[in-house]
Amino acid sequence: MNVKILKVSTDKLVGATIRKGERIELPSIQTGWRFNFGSRLMKLSYATAYVLVDQDTPDLIEGTLIFQMQDKTIPYMAYVEVAPHNRTDLKKYDYVAGCLIAFACKQSFIRGKGDYQGWLTFDVCEENEKDQIRLMTHYCTKYKAQRFADTTTMIIDPENGRNLIEEYLERKA
Repeated sequence: MNVKILKVSTDKLVGATIRKGERIELPSIQTGWRFNFGSRLMKLSYATAYVLVDQDTPDLIEGTLIFQMQDKTIPYMAYVEVAPHNRTDLKKYDYVAGCLIAFACKQSFIRGKGDYQGWLTFDVCEENEKDQIRLMTHYCTKYKAQRFADTTTMIIDPENGRNLIEEYLERKA
């Protein structure tokens, strides 16, 4: 799927692609990422890895997503991460996480079953509580996720999922 991400140095949108990621190419802790995506993918049933790449540098992964269908019914964003060079104020690209989360929302409409269609769930699991609260707040503020009860589970409802799809996946300029 073709999307647009923001090249921070020029403040211009550039073409990018979200595609299925091959296990062998998935990023790992050894290359500065927080997760070993290949080994995590192998431990999950009904899961698919996706990578986002700039169309001009298709061998350099800008962000990674593992989308899972829990119980073959419930759309679940198991892992999402932007590349180390896309973190902090010195990042190369912006909108990478938004595109991947919106893509997961789109998958929730396509692959979700019954009452779960269009509902995206995910968990926020940080090592310390302060970081966990900060990240959950970020998901609520930026992506309109809602916390489920008093847990670490978050939900993006169909209406907010459609809004994210429109904002990040259907962006023209």
